Amino acid sequence: MSKESSIHVLDQDTINKIAAGEVVERPASVVKELVDNAIDAGAKNIRVELKDSGKTLISVRDDGKGMSREDVILSPTKHATSKLSTITDLESISTMGFRGEALAAISSVSKFEIITKRKEDSTGTRLYLEDGKQEITDVGAPDGTTVSVHTLFYNTPARLKYMKSDATELSHIAGMVSDLILANPAISFTLTNNGKTILSGASSNLFNSIVDILGHEAARVMMEIPSDHMESQFGENKKEAIDQIKSLTDYADIEISGYISKPTFSKTTTDNLYFIVNNRPVTSKELIKAIRLGYYTKLPKDRYPAAVIHLKINPTEVDVNVHPRKVEVRFKDENRLVRIVSDVIETTLRLYELAPKVTAAEAKKVVEKSFSDFGAPQASQKSETKEEAKAETKLDSKTESKTDSKVDSKSESKSESNTGSQISKTIDPNVNVVKETPAVYSTKAASSIEKEQAAEEKTPKEPPFGDSSLSAVSEKYGTGYVAPAKDTDKRLKATERLLSETGKTNDKKTPSEISILDHIRIVGQISNLYILAEKDGGLLIIDQHAAHERIFYDIIKKRENVSVQELISPVVINLTPKEKVLMDEYIPYLEEVGFGISEFGDYAYAISFVPVVFGKMEEVSTVHDFIADLLSFGKVKDETGARDTVAKRTACRAAIKAGASCNQAQMEELIRQLKLTENPYSCPHGRPTILIFSQKEIEKLFERS
Repeated sequence: MSKESSIHVLDQDTINKIAAGEVVERPASVVKELVDNAIDAGAKNIRVELKDSGKTLISVRDDGKGMSREDVILSPTKHATSKLSTITDLESISTMGFRGEALAAISSVSKFEIITKRKEDSTGTRLYLEDGKQEITDVGAPDGTTVSVHTLFYNTPARLKYMKSDATELSHIAGMVSDLILANPAISFTLTNNGKTILSGASSNLFNSIVDILGHEAARVMMEIPSDHMESQFGENKKEAIDQIKSLTDYADIEISGYISKPTFSKTTTDNLYFIVNNRPVTSKELIKAIRLGYYTKLPKDRYPAAVIHLKINPTEVDVNVHPRKVEVRFKDENRLVRIVSDVIETTLRLYELAPKVTAAEAKKVVEKSFSDFGAPQASQKSETKEEAKAETKLDSKTESKTDSKVDSKSESKSESNTGSQISKTIDPNVNVVKETPAVYSTKAASSIEKEQAAEEKTPKEPPFGDSSLSAVSEKYGTGYVAPAKDTDKRLKATERLLSETGKTNDKKTPSEISILDHIRIVGQISNLYILAEKDGGLLIIDQHAAHERIFYDIIKKRENVSVQELISPVVINLTPKEKVLMDEYIPYLEEVGFGISEFGDYAYAISFVPVVFGKMEEVSTVHDFIADLLSFGKVKDETGARDTVAKRTACRAAIKAGASCNQAQMEELIRQLKLTENPYSCPHGRPTILIFSQKEIEKLFERS
């Protein structure tokens, strides 16, 4: 047996290079570590300069407190740090860096330089380190520290080979600096590459930082998470919600601040979600989960809002020592944190108007597209100059001011006394995409309605205004489906009855109800799908199916006693083996909402009764379609998701259909019921129920502003 030992201790240089693999993955890792040190030094201005996206040079300059000559010499030594003294300090870390690994790792894979000076020193100190050899000299320097990293990975060819393109590496650095700007709005940041400014943030508050990083489009739809100083903004009727947020955070000893976007702004990725815990940008699956739970049905599946959430937590409740990069954290009580954050977000969403507002620029695109679809010249094809248009607008204004009072005095009494006649003048009921029966909100027998429909269909009607092109439009945009008049009546009365059973009337409004649907004037209905209404000179467009779906969903979720109706003959459905596995999981939740389901063979089920909200079951295909829709969602992760999916599909099937003509009374009743929901602005799937065109935006469209 050989007496020679095959195990030996590695030299320090090799140790540092191995350790660098954990801390220094790419140029962005270097920038993060150096900027973290600058923040810990109390810097108010931090400048990051790159050459070739950090491959040739990374320079981080700050105006912090600087270092003494002794500290500079020790700084590249592994595990040398000014931020920890004992093991107990790890339990309450309040600084960005703490491990004492970063400078040692960076200097081992680059040509490394530090120039630093404290305010009380007359001269600065320069340290240069290459291949383990250190040079120390005195230099003239401004207060603060500049760390320069030249030719990163020059001595580790394998690491150098696997660096990505300049654009990819720069994008990672820009993303990391963006995180730090949002985490530290009081600090001025500048990022340049090859002399060109890539990013800058010199804001004094978080909202301005959001504008810098997320852009104006996102910032425009951001809502601030309320705090004590915002009570005057919301008024006395929202005080209860603000107090609820305060009680949640006070009880848990957590401070939550920041901004979240309205549901109208969402993406399929989490790129616009920023979490800052004790001033440290972090990634957390648990916090992403909290965001999704807070928005719940206000967003479609697999979409995420924009959010910048600052959390102040007792350092003993969070572990940042999970990974050398310090971007992953673990919370002592993750479930409680998820619950609190989701509740705060949900409450915040109730405080704001969530109906999307359409800008003039967005609407103009739609208008121009519509002109081209109808074969008309686009709005941009004008025969007059802008000066002529403005002159005409001024002339119109003068003429209107003289004539409006005369016209109003003649027409006002008629329009107020008979809204229905006004609708017939505004939108002629004879101009339909397809032939249809006008809905009648009455108890007239179905046979008499059908006779009227037959008689009406025998009498062809000319399009109004002498526009023969409308027939082409009907062919192009026709839905091919028109709901019978009695169907709309039946579905509306179903929700009216269920609301009365739950004690929900318009005499008792919920705190979350927002006045956008109060005091509106219904103008009419288009495409047998959208209700048009006027409010404060602006235009509201309400999707009748999405609105009624939201009403049904709220009722289903809150009802404790389920009413069912027995089918004369059970409906038998046959499934594939894969569908059967899914069906077995869904059965308990289907029974909760009112379905009676039993096995009827190896891959068959018999449905003997259904929820009352489905109405009278005249077509067994309705049950087939419902089950098929439900199973198309596949496996749902937990019981909350399964229960919610059943509720959503039930509400969708029970709601007023697209293609249902509504009369004035029906439209008013639908809006009255929508006002009683907790979230009237989106359907259970997250699609909007209401769009708003303000008077100002409409004026912009007609170039009157």
